[in-house]
Amino acid sequence: MEKNFHCPYCHGQLYVNERIIFSARTEDHQRGLILLTPELGDYRALKHPDFHIKEGEHLDFYCPICHSNLIVEKGGKLFTRVMMLDVGEEYEVMFSQIAGKKATYVVGEKTIQAFGEDADENTNFWGVSPNY
Repeated sequence: MEKNFHCPYCHGQLYVNERIIFSARTEDHQRGLILLTPELGDYRALKHPDFHIKEGEHLDFYCPICHSNLIVEKGGKLFTRVMMLDVGEEYEVMFSQIAGKKATYVVGEKTIQAFGEDADENTNFWGVSPNY
């Protein structure tokens, strides 16, 4: 069974043709679609060349189906949250909303996994250390 990613609000599928699809808005209100790889810790993304994103810029990510803002706050920092179904279990997947920041967290009922070279900056925002 492969991983499936869905919106935490409408439960619509965000995973299409081996990419997770989001609509996004930059700080200067430019809008576009971003397609991410489903491999946790892989930060390659596809977007239209005219959708300009600056390194270090805050992005808002939205469900392309119901248009809900996927923002969640943990420990005073903002993340994008989606749900992942993997081998029959559901997990929260949260990643940084800052362009170029490589930090992804997978939160299960009893586990937390961190991915990315910037993930150590937030390892205790739930009050526990993650399991690697």
